[in-house]
Amino acid sequence: MVTVLAFVTLAEDAPEALAAYFRITDPLLKQVGARIVKRFAINDVVIGKKPSQTVVMVEYPDRDAVDRVFGSLEYAAAIKYRDRAFLDYAITVIDDLDTPPLQQPATP
Repeated sequence: MVTVLAFVTLAEDAPEALAAYFRITDPLLKQVGARIVKRFAINDVVIGKKPSQTVVMVEYPDRDAVDRVFGSLEYAAAIKYRDRAFLDYAITVIDDLDTPPLQQPATP
């Protein structure tokens, strides 16, 4: 399982662009077996600058699935909508530092 965080700020004046973006990306996520786990609003920043308005956590089955979505022709077609729908948009792949990686079984 691979976890991706999307840091986004919506452009409030472009709901049609947001709808068009989701019409393209929702089926892409389903095709690769990804799912949106949780959405978070960033309300207060204690130190530093506010990175975005919202953080969305998405789980993908593996890194290849992430690459298939963002490297697809369909996603390339969605970029024009993405650029209008979001003021800020950053995608990050994160690792769980508290869980050790899966160990490969020793071969005899």
